[in-house]
Amino acid sequence: SMSNNYWRTARADAFGWAIDGEHYFCAFRDAIDRAEHEIIIIGWDIDSRFELIRDDSDPRYPSPISKTLKSLAEEKPALSVYVLSWDFAIVYAMERELLPERSFGWKDRERLHFHLDDQHASGASHHQKIVIVDGVLAFSGGLDLTKDRWDTRRHAADDRRRVDPDGNAYRPFHDVQAIVTGDAARTLRELASSRWENATGEPLPALDDEGDAESIWPETLPVQATNVEVAIARTVGKSGGNGISEVEQSYLELIASAERSIYIENQYFTSDSIATALAERLAGDDPPEIVLVLPSETSGWLEQATMDILRNRGLARLREADTEGRLRVVSPTSKDLEDAPITVHAKIMIVDNRWLRIGSANLSGRSMGLDTECDLVVEHEDAATDFCADLLSEHMGAEFDEVRAGLTSDGLLATLAAFNDGDRWLETLDPDVDETEQAILEPVARIADLEKPIALTPSDTGEHGGDDVGDDEDDEMHTPVAGWAALGLIVIVVGIWIYLAAKGSGEDLNFSSLLDMLRDVASHPLAPYVAVPAIVLGSVVVAPITGMLAVCALLFDPWTASIVGITGTLAATAVNHWIGGHFGRVIAKRIPKRIIEKINRMAASSDVWSLAAVRLVPIAPFSVVNVLLGVSGVRLRDFLLGTLIAMGPAIVLLCMSVDRARAALAGESVFDPWIIVVIAAAGISVIGLRIWQKRR
Repeated sequence: SMSNNYWRTARADAFGWAIDGEHYFCAFRDAIDRAEHEIIIIGWDIDSRFELIRDDSDPRYPSPISKTLKSLAEEKPALSVYVLSWDFAIVYAMERELLPERSFGWKDRERLHFHLDDQHASGASHHQKIVIVDGVLAFSGGLDLTKDRWDTRRHAADDRRRVDPDGNAYRPFHDVQAIVTGDAARTLRELASSRWENATGEPLPALDDEGDAESIWPETLPVQATNVEVAIARTVGKSGGNGISEVEQSYLELIASAERSIYIENQYFTSDSIATALAERLAGDDPPEIVLVLPSETSGWLEQATMDILRNRGLARLREADTEGRLRVVSPTSKDLEDAPITVHAKIMIVDNRWLRIGSANLSGRSMGLDTECDLVVEHEDAATDFCADLLSEHMGAEFDEVRAGLTSDGLLATLAAFNDGDRWLETLDPDVDETEQAILEPVARIADLEKPIALTPSDTGEHGGDDVGDDEDDEMHTPVAGWAALGLIVIVVGIWIYLAAKGSGEDLNFSSLLDMLRDVASHPLAPYVAVPAIVLGSVVVAPITGMLAVCALLFDPWTASIVGITGTLAATAVNHWIGGHFGRVIAKRIPKRIIEKINRMAASSDVWSLAAVRLVPIAPFSVVNVLLGVSGVRLRDFLLGTLIAMGPAIVLLCMSVDRARAALAGESVFDPWIIVVIAAAGISVIGLRIWQKRR
C-alpha cells in the first residue's frame, strides 16, 4: 500500500514503459497522431528542430517536433497544443536554442501555445518531463524532446542517426519513460494545469471531450500491466522553506522497506540522504543486494569536476559499509564502443522485483529539494520483474526470458554474474579518488548540487509590477542573485582551471602564485580583446559591473585595466541598450514597476548631463539601467557620453587603487608618481561629480 510520502495515487487502466529514445519518440509520434483534443508537453528543454523519427523509410519522416505539432493542429480543427519549457539559466545558453519562442514561431495563438516557465525557487530548474494526450494518456520520465536524447537500444558505436539538429554526433544515450492511461493520466494533467497557471496566470481550460485511451495507445509499446495503482511523487523547491520533497521521502521509504534487492539506474549519485540510507542498509543485518548502474563519467568537464567528485565520495561510503559483499556499482559498455561511455540518463529503481519507479529525479541534492521533479511508482511483481529483465538484457546483450528466469530463481547478483560476459556488459565502476582534489573541489561541487533555494534580496522575489512602496530614496533594485551566480560561476570555472593547470605543473598553490599565473595569461597581447566581450557577456547576465572591473584591475597593468574597463563598460552599455530597444516588452515585465517609473522620470530630459546623473544614483544594477533606457528610446550617443562622464573617473580610480593594493600584497613598491597623480585626479573628479549630483 502507498504511504503519505506521495502527492496522489491514481489508477492506471494500462501501464508500460519505453526504454531509450527511439522507442519513446516513435511512441510519442504515434500518440500525438491520434490526438483529437489536446496535447500538453512539459519539459526541462524542448528543441523546435528535434527529429522524432530517424528511419527515412518511415512515411512520417521527417518529423521535427515544432512543424509536426503545427501540421497536426492544421489538420484537426478541435486540437489545442500547450508547450511549457523551462526558461533556462544562462549556464545552458551554449547548449540550447537561444530564443525558443521565436524558433517555434507559431502564428496561431488560439490553439498553439508556447511558454517559457521561470516561476520557481531561485537557483532551481524545472526538470519534469511530462506529455499528456487528450487528457487520458500520459508519458512521464527522464526523456525531454530535445537534442542529444535519441538513440536505439543497441547504443551502436557508429549510428549515423545519432546526431543533433546541427549534424554533430554525440555519445550513446540511455533513458526510460513511463506511459499510463486513465485516472493516472488525468492526475498528471492536473499537475500540468497547475504548472501552466503558475507560469502564465491562467489554468488550462477544462477538457470537455476526452479521447479514447485504448485507441491513442502507441502500437509500438506493449501494455505491461492493467488496472494498477500509480503513486506520484514530486519535488518542488520553495524560497523561504516549506518545499515539497515527496521524491526524497518516497526513495528513503522504498530503500528502508527492501528485503531482497534494490536495482537503481541514475545519471548522478550525489545525494547525501540517499547515500546514507543505502549505506545503513548495507551495514545492517542481512542487507539486500544492491546494484547501481551509473555512467562511467558525466558528460562535461565541469560536471566531472563537481558532480563526479561528490559521486566518488558517496560511492566510497557505500563500499566501506558493504561488509557482506552485496553491492555492485557498474556502467554499461560494449566491445564496439571501446572506451566511449554510454550516457546513463535514466532515473529508475526496482525494489524486490515488486516495486518499480520511473521518474525525472536524479539522485542529487538538487532533485531531492530544489528542482521541480515528478516520479511514478507502481507495485506489481510481474511488471517489476519484467522491467528489471528488460533493462539487464539490454545492458548485457542477453535473452530476456533467460535473464527473467535468473532473476526469479537466483536473484539479482547471481543473474548479473551469469550473463555479464558477452559483447555488451556492465563494467565495474571503481573511480580513482584523489584526496587533495576531493578536498579542494568538494566545496565547489556543493554549490553545483544545491539542496535548497538560494536566499534572495527582497527585490528579487519574482513579484513584478507592484505599486510604489516605501520612501523614494530607499527604493532600489539590487543585483539579482542570477547576476552574482553568473560571476561566481566564472570564478569557480577559472579556479578549477587554474587548480588543474597548477596540479599539472606541480606548483604550490597560494594567492600570490595564483595571481601571478593569471597575470601571466593576461599579459598575452590578445587578452584585452577577450576581456571587453567578456564584460559585455557578463552584463547580459546582470553580473555586477564593479566585480568585473575589479577582476580587470587584478589581471592587467593599471593603464590597460582602465582602458579595458572603460571600453568594456561602454560596449556593454551599447549592447544592453540595443537589447532594451528590441526586447523591451518582455524584459520590462520582470522589473518592478516603481524602478521603471523612477528611471524614466530621471531620464525624461534625455540630455547628456541628465543621463550622467542617472548613472550616479544607485537605483538599479548597471545592466538594468542600460536596458530600461533602451526601452524608453533614449538616444544611444547621449547615453554613452553620459556614461563616460559619470563612470570614467570611477573606473580609473578603481583600477589604479586595486593595482596599488595588489603591489602592496606582492611586496612591490607602492609609490609610483604617475599612478598617485592619476588616483588623486580621478578621486577629485568622483567627489566633484557626487557633489554636483546632490545639488542637482
